[in-house]
Amino acid sequence: MDRRRVPLVLLLAFIACTGIAIVVGGSRPGLAQGVAPTVVQFVGYLLALVAAVLLVLGGAPRRRIGGTVLGASAILVLLDVVAPSGPDIGAGAVRLLCLVVIGVATVRLALDDPAARQTR
Repeated sequence: MDRRRVPLVLLLAFIACTGIAIVVGGSRPGLAQGVAPTVVQFVGYLLALVAAVLLVLGGAPRRRIGGTVLGASAILVLLDVVAPSGPDIGAGAVRLLCLVVIGVATVRLALDDPAARQTR
């Protein structure tokens, strides 16, 4: 069995949770957000953190991807816990950058071919 399958599924589930949280949060007025978007997003963070740990512990070829995802996920969690809710262009830019980093890492993991590496 390919060891990247579980982390890849977890990262794709993180992306889905992030999309759901954005849609649910955007469909409600600013003062009536409720806890649903936050709960869905934190479930996504948990999935991304587990995927990152699995990648870091999985071995050298994917350790860098795991470290990148771990760092970006930790920053996202800190932003949601520490940053005040409301319009903050700096926090929004950092959040977007971290989401892009995780997205790129997910694509790299999906395109990683262990057989190609063995023939070199």
